[in-house]
Amino acid sequence: MSDEVTDKKRTILVVEDDELLSQAIVRKLIITNYVPYAAKTQGEALDYLESMDQPIDAIWLDYYLGMDKYLGESTGLDLLQKIKANEKWKNIPVVVVSNSASDDKIKSMLLLGANKYVLKAQNKLGDIIKTFDEFIVEENKSK
Repeated sequence: MSDEVTDKKRTILVVEDDELLSQAIVRKLIITNYVPYAAKTQGEALDYLESMDQPIDAIWLDYYLGMDKYLGESTGLDLLQKIKANEKWKNIPVVVVSNSASDDKIKSMLLLGANKYVLKAQNKLGDIIKTFDEFIVEENKSK
């Protein structure tokens, strides 16, 4: 990794409805030199994206999202569509991290612009974070 990438605190928006899992992800990201922002619902994630002065480096997106008091029940697919349709956010790398992976779900997410689909159960948290390292380094090289 170049000094430019390692010196800058990398930011990740974690969109995960499971509170305990979200806390574990956030702790691990902090230990690995990330600045995490956590959202449980599509509405919270959109609020974070709208309010940030600088674009975030990547998005950790769960497929299943909880009930949003304003938007109702939604999935990561719904949120991914909104992210990729927005000029300011469409180039942010998105890694879908989920417990379920039907071929249709994976295909839909990748066709909409997700950079990768990772199964939680088949990967350690540290290995998933390394996936983000790769995408952020690639994104910074292309800037």
